[in-house]
Amino acid sequence: MTDPPGRGCAGCVVVAAQLVLVAMLFVGAWAEEYFSWDPQYVPGSVGPYIVKMGVVAVVAAVAGVVAGVRGAGAAAYRQAVVVVITLIAMAVTNAMGESAHKESHRRECYSTPAAPECADVR
Repeated sequence: MTDPPGRGCAGCVVVAAQLVLVAMLFVGAWAEEYFSWDPQYVPGSVGPYIVKMGVVAVVAAVAGVVAGVRGAGAAAYRQAVVVVITLIAMAVTNAMGESAHKESHRRECYSTPAAPECADVR
């Protein structure tokens, strides 16, 4: 089945808003991890960004299930696409955060190599 007439544009606006929110969270996590003028900057955790993206994915999944139950197949597919894109963004954000923290740890250990937690870097 398809969406009722006149509802396609509203559905696209909702999907666009969800994807813009995910993009803003991703850019925020990227800026938190990689953008600093301070050479001694220790990046924060990307965990809060991943949780917020997860909330978007859950909302999209619930909206997709509701749309599927109500017979709006196109809306359900659009929400499924949002869920998939959000899960990919969550995985990339997690990998980005791990990489930034490893690099920060490596930089810290090169400045103070005698620290006991730096035995694996030497």
